[in-house]
Amino acid sequence: MSSPRAPTDRRPDAPRLPEARRRGRPAEEGTALVLALVVVLVLAVVAGGIAQLVIAEVDMGRLTRDDTEALYLAQAGIEHQIFLLKGDKTLTQGIPYTNYPAGPDQRGWYTTAPPDGNLECLLNCSGNVTARRWRIRAAGQIRRYHPDGTYSVLQTRTLVAEVDITYDGISPLYGTPTRVTVRRWEEALP
Repeated sequence: MSSPRAPTDRRPDAPRLPEARRRGRPAEEGTALVLALVVVLVLAVVAGGIAQLVIAEVDMGRLTRDDTEALYLAQAGIEHQIFLLKGDKTLTQGIPYTNYPAGPDQRGWYTTAPPDGNLECLLNCSGNVTARRWRIRAAGQIRRYHPDGTYSVLQTRTLVAEVDITYDGISPLYGTPTRVTVRRWEEALP
């Protein structure tokens, strides 16, 4: 009588399995873990690259905004000086140095008539004349304030303009400006 077959016995016509399968383990043991780690690494590198691009775009936008804001502040300084020059026909020395904050946070400032002689009369500078030509200069600055009360300048733009102011000839001292002509308007490069 033959003895019953043990469950581990192989039939003679059954295909042979690899040794690892015969022991109950897959042949690719650990392959899935390695593949998952490679996929996670690739995704982390792609996510890091995208994050760097986003950070660079945000910084570029901030720098562009600061540069444009500083240019507008310098233009405001030029306009302020033209306003003061129109108001007083007797000015021969120019406008005193002024430094204005352009907002409640004091982040933006414009400076007019800096003390280094950047406002000068070019034509008809003395006496009661009907027209004068001025070269004026203004700077716009974007600042960052620090907790210790100091600040650093993030961006500066400086403009120089030549302006003709024509007055009526009626009033001898304080003529009414009848025309303002901006002859040149350019950026002063450092």
